[in-house]
Amino acid sequence: MDGAGPVSARLRGGGRRSPSRGPCGGRPRPSPLAGGGGVGLPANAVSVSVNVLYLNPHGTIGGAERALIELLGALDRARFVPLVVLGEDGPLAAELRLRGIEAVVEPFPSPPLYRLAWPPTLVRLARAAWRIGRLARVRGARILHCGDVLGLMLLIAARPRAARLVYQLHYLGGVPRRMALACLALPAVDRLLAVSSEQPSQLGPAPVLFARRTSVVPPGIRARAFEGGNRCTLRDALGMANATPLVGLVARYDTWKGHHVFLEAAARIASQRPEVRFAMVGGGLNGDPQPHVGRYRDAVLARREQLTLEHCVAVLDHRHDVPAVLAGLDVLVCPSDHEPFGMIVLEALAAGTPVVASDSGGPAEILQHGRSGLLFATGDAAALAAAVLRVLDDPALRTCLAEGGRRRLQSAFTSARYARDVEAIYAALA
Repeated sequence: MDGAGPVSARLRGGGRRSPSRGPCGGRPRPSPLAGGGGVGLPANAVSVSVNVLYLNPHGTIGGAERALIELLGALDRARFVPLVVLGEDGPLAAELRLRGIEAVVEPFPSPPLYRLAWPPTLVRLARAAWRIGRLARVRGARILHCGDVLGLMLLIAARPRAARLVYQLHYLGGVPRRMALACLALPAVDRLLAVSSEQPSQLGPAPVLFARRTSVVPPGIRARAFEGGNRCTLRDALGMANATPLVGLVARYDTWKGHHVFLEAAARIASQRPEVRFAMVGGGLNGDPQPHVGRYRDAVLARREQLTLEHCVAVLDHRHDVPAVLAGLDVLVCPSDHEPFGMIVLEALAAGTPVVASDSGGPAEILQHGRSGLLFATGDAAALAAAVLRVLDDPALRTCLAEGGRRRLQSAFTSARYARDVEAIYAALA
């Protein structure tokens, strides 16, 4: 990957710190992002505006889509003109248009990878690729940007001859998906954008081949959008008093999101602090869930029943009022097996909600242990329970983490920084 650049310079000082150190004292360890993988590209001046086409198969809003919204909201539109092509209509199109960003719906299916070879699916995707290619040519798109394997396949087929291709790494999935991504990206992608320094290594042997084309560009957010949420909104929905301690997991249902770890920790906490309440907030991301996701959700709810936690663990569907949800929580938990980045972690920092997260993936690079959040050993429910109790039992620590989290966000994870770094990459490619 690139040598240290603008991103790594700003992120120096983050990452894990030994839990044995004081909660707010001592020098933090350097962030994993600081050792390299920054953008490392000159912010070349663009004399004329560059048309950028973004392709996203889904019309719903998950973490990757929230990152896209933040990027486009801060993009310098005098230099880069965005056009977002979506595979389905929905909340994402509405949100983009509300922000004055052009969104076009070109319907195409988004099946699991194992169904891509079905003849009817191939025919529909081929037609979609032709329509997208025609749109790219008519609009004079010089840069094509996507973050999904299916989107990459379509853009490779639709790509105008002179257009450059940028791929945003988000959730990489299992081995078949990673192999498909590596095989597609190696000959076709001009620039890979990773959201954490650890992420490229998950492509197996491919990082060596992609090294000169990979930049680590963590997303950012507008902090003000998540400040000032109404603490009563979530609690009223749960029929809960403001003084009741409330610990939450805000995530869609997927096999790597760590709901089981959250429930096991909740059982441990409830045995010591029966007044504490918990909430799992989130639903399926893209309408009807894939079979394995549906089975996972059923297993999570069954485990809640087995642990006799129905009285203290509330289950809520997806909510759009994220600032109010975060304001209603005393602690946000991110227990994922390996979270690619964790937009909800940034949003909690902006809201001033203390975060306890797994010590892997993006959250381990966002949070400074004991300063802007607490990290626990991934998959260890006992360690998670201990960390949550530590936050609940120590008002000074809660204040420290809330203040440190806001400072961390403003120093390294703003949407303005995110947009400037991506613009530098676009300028070098255009």
